[in-house]
Amino acid sequence: MSPKVWLITGASSGIGLALAQHVLSQGDKVIATVRSLSKFPASLKDAGAQPVVLHLNAPDAEIRKAGEEALRVYGHIDVLVNNAGYGVISPVEELDLDEVRAQFQTNVFGAIALTQALLPSFRERKSGYILNMSSIAAVYSFPSWGAYNASKAALDSFSEALSQEVAPYNIRVLIIAPGVFATNFFQATSSLDTAKRSTVYTDPSQGYGSLEAVPRVHLESGQIGDTAKLSERLFEVVHDTGLAKELAGGQGVKKEWIRVPLGPDCGELMLQKIAAMTENVKALEPIWRSTDVEPERLKSLSI
Repeated sequence: MSPKVWLITGASSGIGLALAQHVLSQGDKVIATVRSLSKFPASLKDAGAQPVVLHLNAPDAEIRKAGEEALRVYGHIDVLVNNAGYGVISPVEELDLDEVRAQFQTNVFGAIALTQALLPSFRERKSGYILNMSSIAAVYSFPSWGAYNASKAALDSFSEALSQEVAPYNIRVLIIAPGVFATNFFQATSSLDTAKRSTVYTDPSQGYGSLEAVPRVHLESGQIGDTAKLSERLFEVVHDTGLAKELAGGQGVKKEWIRVPLGPDCGELMLQKIAAMTENVKALEPIWRSTDVEPERLKSLSI
């Protein structure tokens, strides 16, 4: 089989860098987006990755232009990884709405614009993977992280819809949901102007101090994700090898499975959320079953 071509956004550090390094080590090709060529890691350059400059807060046309530039590097792309993103932390009452809009521009709208640039090529070739980097925060919302939670949840919803739209073209969309991994995410978030200490919501149950508390608790419990292992698992999912191939009695990752939880913290919190939602919906069944229009009125309705 010929090597796959991966386009990975936010490849200068963290999960994006680790994934790019692993993909290259396995013989696939990588186009790595960075905000400037000065941020292109030497390790990727030495391993043969090709850089493309991309600002996800740029106008849509510029983002699509970067996608078209990436397509010209090798003539096609097999795997798009929408990985670049960041977090805004603040209680909802105290959020700066311009910062929320910027959060959604990078984490949602930018990813959509880049995906739109590549979809015609994917459809023409009738193949492709789109891996949208979400988070456990999309499913299990944390206090004081409302903007980040919401941006990832929005990306999830777009991904679910897109998955159904492109399925006839043999294009696979996956929601990648890491828990806490050994990256500089928390340090980077704390260094941003958007990380402000509340003077009102000062209880830990309201998310106060979570920037320091979350990594500390994970370190103390000995549960931190390894980006190298994450990269191995994603490579296996795309190539249908290793642990991914062994799933479902050797059938691999089924088409209807579009979420890839990563880390015990993510998987366990997802199961907790599912259990809580199931209990909630079942308990309220008398209410939701009581709201239909009466049968005798149906014939006169127009909707």
